[in-house]
Amino acid sequence: MPIRMWTEQDIKVVFSLLQELNEALNEDQDIRMNDIVKHYNEMTKSKDIYENYVYEEDGAVIGFLSLIHYRSVYHKKGTTLINELVVLKGSRNKGIGGELLKYGIERAKEKGMDEIEVGVMKKNTKAIEFYKEHG
Repeated sequence: MPIRMWTEQDIKVVFSLLQELNEALNEDQDIRMNDIVKHYNEMTKSKDIYENYVYEEDGAVIGFLSLIHYRSVYHKKGTTLINELVVLKGSRNKGIGGELLKYGIERAKEKGMDEIEVGVMKKNTKAIEFYKEHG
């Protein structure tokens, strides 16, 4: 399967994917490599809450999926938030985003969560349309 848990060696390419997302959204997020390294180290300590995956094709990482699992009072089993889902610009519209989304939903089911949320910026109309198309 081309989807696997991210490793420290993936940080550089995840950094590039997030920068590409930043540019595509015309955002001015201050994305720094050392922040991603810090997040990687902190998230790795809490694997029950944070899960991060990459999509690999022919040995190259071309997609990234970030999940956050948390508990709430109403949703007793818990919620999975699809926090980030990004595919390399030249690899879009090939079903990769859909595969990552499906994988995130399966992980939520495997963890016994009873709700799935998606985090998307209001002005990211392409992402909103993507999630609508995928139900």
